[in-house]
Amino acid sequence: MHPFAVALGGAVGTLLRLLLTVGGDHGGGWDPRISVINVVGAFLLGLLVRLPVKPRLRSMLGSGGLGSLTSFSALSIAFVDGTPGYAVALGLLTSIVFGVAAAALGMWSGGLLTAAERETA
Repeated sequence: MHPFAVALGGAVGTLLRLLLTVGGDHGGGWDPRISVINVVGAFLLGLLVRLPVKPRLRSMLGSGGLGSLTSFSALSIAFVDGTPGYAVALGLLTSIVFGVAAAALGMWSGGLLTAAERETA
């Protein structure tokens, strides 16, 4: 692990999440934009896992950037903060079930890209 690379990626990922979720009153509780961010982040992390990148870049983009971009803690807070059960269930469904599917799709896509790159090299 490369701590400074993770810190740099974390700063960028946190800023990006802030920019993607600022504004637009969603009525308190669970913000559906977090689910979208979590699913997209899971796809990108799955893709990154399969691509041939240097360890420092993988740490920066994966652990730092995508780790801070996505947010399980926001779902946890919504759960204990009195958000209606259906909203929490929807947040769990999209973030976990669709997130796992997106990660698998990202890994599959990354594998295809890597195989295609090897064939053309």
